[in-house]
Amino acid sequence: MCGIIGQIADTNINREDFEHRLASLQHRGPDDSGIYDGHQVLLGHTRLSILDLSHNGHQPMADESGQYIIVFNGEIYNFNHLKTKLQQKGYRFRSNSDTEVILNGYIEYGDEIVRQLNGMFAFAIYNKSDRKLFLARDRSGIKPLYYFQDSHCFAFASEIKALKSFSDGIDQEAKVLFLLLGSVPEPMTIYENIHMFPAGHYAYFADATLKTTCYNTYSYTPKITKSYDEIVKDVQILLHKSIQRHLVSDAPIGTFLSGGLDSSAITAIAAQYKERLHTLSLVFNEKDLSEAYYQDIVVDRYRTEHTKYLIDDTLFLSSIDAFTASFDQPSIDGLNTFFVSKAARESGLKTVLSGIGGDEIFYGYGSFRNAGKLKMLSRMPKLLVSLLQQSRKYKKLELLQIDNALSCYLPTRGLFTPTEIAKLMEIDRSMVYQTISKLWEMYNSAHIDKSDDTISFFELNLYMKNQLLRDADVFGMANSLEIRVPFLDKALVDYVLCIEPKHKYDRKTNKIILADAVKELLPPEILHRPKMGFTLPFAYWFRKHIDTFDIDPHIKKRFANGVLHWSRVWALLVLKRFEKGGQ
Repeated sequence: MCGIIGQIADTNINREDFEHRLASLQHRGPDDSGIYDGHQVLLGHTRLSILDLSHNGHQPMADESGQYIIVFNGEIYNFNHLKTKLQQKGYRFRSNSDTEVILNGYIEYGDEIVRQLNGMFAFAIYNKSDRKLFLARDRSGIKPLYYFQDSHCFAFASEIKALKSFSDGIDQEAKVLFLLLGSVPEPMTIYENIHMFPAGHYAYFADATLKTTCYNTYSYTPKITKSYDEIVKDVQILLHKSIQRHLVSDAPIGTFLSGGLDSSAITAIAAQYKERLHTLSLVFNEKDLSEAYYQDIVVDRYRTEHTKYLIDDTLFLSSIDAFTASFDQPSIDGLNTFFVSKAARESGLKTVLSGIGGDEIFYGYGSFRNAGKLKMLSRMPKLLVSLLQQSRKYKKLELLQIDNALSCYLPTRGLFTPTEIAKLMEIDRSMVYQTISKLWEMYNSAHIDKSDDTISFFELNLYMKNQLLRDADVFGMANSLEIRVPFLDKALVDYVLCIEPKHKYDRKTNKIILADAVKELLPPEILHRPKMGFTLPFAYWFRKHIDTFDIDPHIKKRFANGVLHWSRVWALLVLKRFEKGGQ
């Protein structure tokens, strides 16, 4: 896990300015750094050593001929298999790093190499002979890659803060979507002129032109025709293989353990392959929100090296400045990841496994169950729906007016309604709906037949990619910690998405396929407990300390009276701090 940066220009690049921007990524890679200087081409890298801790893994890395230069951020879990294939073709390796495997793989296979990679990655390879730059990003978007382009310059980096000097200011459409979703959906960012390189794509930059190609997307067909028991057995095998791959590390590794099914399943399986596994949990004084009871069940069963990190309102208040200083665009999530990553790094870990992706592929969120109800409501007379949305409880039904599949998703996942956004931003409501139309153009799900799969598509692409994965990278890296996500292993995801939705639901047990796949490893208390999000006692802390926050008095009053949910107050606070320069 690292930070990468690069720039190609039609004149010599200011080296001092480039070094300053590289330094802004130092937290992503405190172990080493380097620069390739080709005058009109600069590549930079900061390294967090996970595989091959020696200097042989130093980047930017050149091939034996010196013609190709790579900067790479991520981990490739099948790199040993690819390395063997390349050695059989005559390639020699100077390191045991996955970076050199990607580099030689590109030389041998060209852009086809990205289809062979199983892992999380964002990388760039520069060919000195034809001045062509190749870029690629993993399918799920686990690793970020931002870029700026004009007629004179192309620049990329792992974080926006290394590119912010290229921007003209805040993108107002991105602000609308933040208030709608709680995050900014790629390829947009909160800044004008700075874009996220699309997940599952590769591109060539040459002659001032970026040509982008999609090489992989999520697919929900063809549907698997096996019996339920056969499906569970296949998922069990794929889970074990994924977690085995994700445990490969030359640095200390552990798991996040919230006490929910996803993190408990990962911990239980990881404990089969790693002795004295390290686990980390957040605990609270607020007993009704603490999951310590469930965490202790897993810890005691597998005798893990467990660290409990107590979060209270005092630590929450004292950490807000450090938290907001870590991100380079606003998000309503991530504070929990910020704390648990801090705990992991303080305990000596460099890498942890996270349960992100479990709810999206095994259909664990409430959005899956709400979609059918919302579809029925959308068929009701518009006058009746308009009357219902006058009630505070049903005001998100305004989003049923959207004339596409987002209408059955946004009322569950959305933050503010179009009317509220228009009022907050002092713009016409039609502008909000125009922006939502652009969102549909970016995330059109019309190619998916089944409504449950459509919700999965939105959860994977809108929520997980733009919020959960982005926050995991930003706040993990703020603490120089690599967060791995075994549920997003390519083989596992490809299989699970093609399971008929009917197999994924059970009246008594959430994520029944996952529960049955690990039922020999976890007790009923874990397998059949109701879903509880990995969150913090925000509502308690906000209500207790509301006067300490710089929030509009009217909003404070509405929150105190129970009219506004804490997440919406938090969103406004985060956005205000960001716009004031708190980032």
